[in-house]
Amino acid sequence: MTEDLPRQYARTRRFSAGAVSNLAIRATGRFVTFLRDDGLWVFDVASGAERRIGCAGPHTVGGSRVCLQVADGVSVIELETGFRNDLQLGVVGAARIDPTGRWIAFTRDGALEIIGADGLDRRRLAEPDGEAVSWGMPEFAARMSMGRESGFWWSPDGSQLLVARVDESQVELRYLPAPTPPTEPAPEPSTEPSTEPSSGPSTEPSSGPSSGPAQGIRYPAAGTANADVRLSLIDLDGRRREVEWDRAEFEYLVQASWSTSAPLFAVQSRDQRRLLIIEADPTTGATTLVREVTDEHWVDLRPGTPKRTPDGLLVWIERDVDCDTDRLLIGSEFVTPPGLQVAEIRSVAPDGVAFLAQSEPTELHLYLYDGTLHRLTDERGVHSGSVTGGTVVRDSRTMTDRRITVSDHRLETHEERALLDLDVDLVAVGPTELRAAVFHPSWHQPGTAKLPVLLNPYAGPGFQLVLAYAAPYYAISRWFAEQGFVVISTDGLGTPGRGPAYERAVQGDSVTYALDDQVTALEHIAAKYGDLDLDRVAFRGWSYSGFLAAAAVIHRPDVFHAAVVGAAVSDQRGYDSYWKERFLGDPAANPDAYRRSSLLPYATKLTRPMLIVQGLADTNVWPTHALRLSAALTAAGKPHDLITLPGEGHRIADEETIADLLYQELAFLRRSLG
Repeated sequence: MTEDLPRQYARTRRFSAGAVSNLAIRATGRFVTFLRDDGLWVFDVASGAERRIGCAGPHTVGGSRVCLQVADGVSVIELETGFRNDLQLGVVGAARIDPTGRWIAFTRDGALEIIGADGLDRRRLAEPDGEAVSWGMPEFAARMSMGRESGFWWSPDGSQLLVARVDESQVELRYLPAPTPPTEPAPEPSTEPSTEPSSGPSTEPSSGPSSGPAQGIRYPAAGTANADVRLSLIDLDGRRREVEWDRAEFEYLVQASWSTSAPLFAVQSRDQRRLLIIEADPTTGATTLVREVTDEHWVDLRPGTPKRTPDGLLVWIERDVDCDTDRLLIGSEFVTPPGLQVAEIRSVAPDGVAFLAQSEPTELHLYLYDGTLHRLTDERGVHSGSVTGGTVVRDSRTMTDRRITVSDHRLETHEERALLDLDVDLVAVGPTELRAAVFHPSWHQPGTAKLPVLLNPYAGPGFQLVLAYAAPYYAISRWFAEQGFVVISTDGLGTPGRGPAYERAVQGDSVTYALDDQVTALEHIAAKYGDLDLDRVAFRGWSYSGFLAAAAVIHRPDVFHAAVVGAAVSDQRGYDSYWKERFLGDPAANPDAYRRSSLLPYATKLTRPMLIVQGLADTNVWPTHALRLSAALTAAGKPHDLITLPGEGHRIADEETIADLLYQELAFLRRSLG
């Protein structure tokens, strides 16, 4: 039997199998490390040779050594020779080698320990002083919504650590029941990076717990207590100095870094309208304010910030309200022009500051500022990379291929191409030039028949879907198009790439503006192509777009006739505090915003077919959202379909389930639209 697209999509882990990922320049430009297939690889820049040095997994580099996390501890691998020393430490939460390559710090059972890279002199630097206390690990909101994956940071000379102490005793405790008998083994969680959007910038594993007793998880829902997070400077002999700031006013530790003589960290107020960048004295722990940033909506902290240049200047991305642009700030000076939206800092080195930025929303390019601004990529597409020690890494994805180069050498990447040709039109429609991707069946002759329409966007904060490269999620839109649909994906208000005001326009209302833009794009695309049947329009989504799909058929049944609602937040008060309060504020102060942006209060309005899909081990959008929505619809006498997926988290991991679910969605859409 010939393999179809859904099976290929599932088998290749959404086309990530064989792909190069986690590219990083090491040892001041001498090496580049990366993951490919199931291995950790190193490329020697001088010789042009590459070799596999270990299994794929979380890793850090210090000096010329790699610290690789494995099942029973860590492996220390020499980049020069490949010599490997396995340290059996048991299961560790996070392990990082210091910049000099002499020490490894790791978390285990809520404590922070260190051990020499030679496996000697193991010490415990900090241990829990309460049942819900941990050292060196990010709390739930940091991991799930802030993008902060670390809870400790090494000093450049490896003599100290900046460490977060997290007390979650006041945070609401939720339980995730086991959906399979305790005698059945739990599936291994996937470590593949996600190519699918979620409600926020989640780093949740693909599958949650699926066996054993119910698991308690501390979850800070909107309006409830957050974790108490503190910082300490800890010497290698265990001496400790607490770092003080106004934690009552600035309760979020958003990010930290330590690249020069003193560590930097960013803290944010609960309403996210104020952010402080603070420097801590490594000797005393005393703090100095480096920069204060305010915004009437919220302050964004972009990936890769805050940093310092080698000569100590602040590297930061800040909104310039005079030109509505996120600009690169070095020291106290903007160094990028108005209209160039800076998205992420990729590297800070004597070579300069490498960063990603957009002037056209569907493209992302690599730039370098070294006193002069240079654009390092030209071809239309989505590019990334970094620059250190004269070594330039470019990772370029276009509509036709992917090309990774280290200076002049090309690295091979082995991901499969989709069985179906991409064949997508990227268009700008409507008064605000909404960017949209439009897919027609390859066999359709324009003017011969009206085709049903499937909206398949993300359309929410934190994720841009309409980009000029062969994205894995485009393959699914292409497959639905081949089944007889015109498929449309539109990035509306709230999505990145169009400037700060565009992203902030949805504050206070997660439904109206986003849904209006989907309707506007649909109407303009229908007028442009002339072969869309507007009496048969469905909306398919997952996470935020799953929520928007449900809102579409509830609030606009005149436009939308069926919805596939995947992992949707049905009550906005039930999502995490940091992400949800950014857009809707405090539930106690803004109850109308939460009601207006929820699904449960409007369940009685449903008149169109709805398919609800939910993983029962999802700790990002909890199963209670789907179950409560189904219960509300049932109580209102509203027929609907419900598919629950035992053992699956926010990102489905099981190969058969991924493929079979697509066919179940297709059957539902055909049945619902006639």
